[in-house]
Amino acid sequence: MQEANPDDRVVTVDVYRDNALADQFVAADKYVIVTPMWNLGVPPMMKAYIDAIMAVGKTFRYTEKGPIGLLTNKKAVHIHARGGFYSEPPMKEFDFANRYIESVLRFMGVTEVHSVICEGHEHLPDKADEIFEAAIAKARELARAF
Repeated sequence: MQEANPDDRVVTVDVYRDNALADQFVAADKYVIVTPMWNLGVPPMMKAYIDAIMAVGKTFRYTEKGPIGLLTNKKAVHIHARGGFYSEPPMKEFDFANRYIESVLRFMGVTEVHSVICEGHEHLPDKADEIFEAAIAKARELARAF
């Protein structure tokens, strides 16, 4: 048997940590998820978190008719920033971030999902303050009912 080289990188999965994250997510009544757009999607840390909380038997289960979400009667808001404009064609098809977060939440049973999108501040830097203020106003309005 060959001894392990201390320079080799070993990837381990902390199953106990993943279970704790899933349990924490299940225990919450409301979710606020904040992400920037990275390469048309969410940052890898967010993807890893979602992989940890998407747990069969905790956040969803399989049935004869397909998977069903277990997180009922919960609310979520996704606050998302992206420098370009991805809400309208032709770039709309490249919005993998907000659609992904909304889809994952709905898959897990969260039916009330809202999004606050702050977009275009890099594309139109002279209007960045106006863009930020509009997103902040929408977030405040949503917070009152959330």
